[in-house]
Amino acid sequence: MKLRPPSPALAVSIVAVVIACTGSAVAATMITGAQIRNGTVSGADIKDGSLLSKELSKGTQNLIRKGSSGKVAFEAVRKAGPEGVPANVITRVATLTVPAGAYSIQANMVMTAFAGPTNPLEALLGANGSLGGTCTLDAGGPTHSSTGTIVVNDRQTPTTLSMQLTRTVGAPTDVTLNCSSNAPWRASETSIIATTVDSVTLTEVTG
Repeated sequence: MKLRPPSPALAVSIVAVVIACTGSAVAATMITGAQIRNGTVSGADIKDGSLLSKELSKGTQNLIRKGSSGKVAFEAVRKAGPEGVPANVITRVATLTVPAGAYSIQANMVMTAFAGPTNPLEALLGANGSLGGTCTLDAGGPTHSSTGTIVVNDRQTPTTLSMQLTRTVGAPTDVTLNCSSNAPWRASETSIIATTVDSVTLTEVTG
């Protein structure tokens, strides 16, 4: 039996069927946002580098900008101590080591007159109506000091001493807090916080 070639009409029909089937297959792979259930797409489903920052929400864009600013804080905390420090003795209360960089540094400490079992304040209080203490924040050269009264008329008056300075260091540097008082004392709630900044510009004011 001799086969005849298909007629032009049959050939067109076959091509149309093939195109229709292919189009359906392609359409079946197209997924819209309405077809995706919330919470079902994870980071592993997203191709690396396929999302641009402009396609993210404004809130996420703001977080990325803040995170890329490079601001880092270093902190040393000492909740209590030293205790029973003698009068007129300079004592290191806390130390924070920071890497090279430019910093804004703050320190705080609560100083309280110390009364031990023998109450060493009694001899001092007879001659002085008020006694005070001083703390100095030292960032490897520049310093800032704060002074406060810790005894008034035989009464303990705990005081918060606060200090702040800026500093640029070229190598790891110890930031220290050293304190003394003309009465026995103790320290509590001490903290040193150094926050990185882009740069420090020093302007000396005179007159």
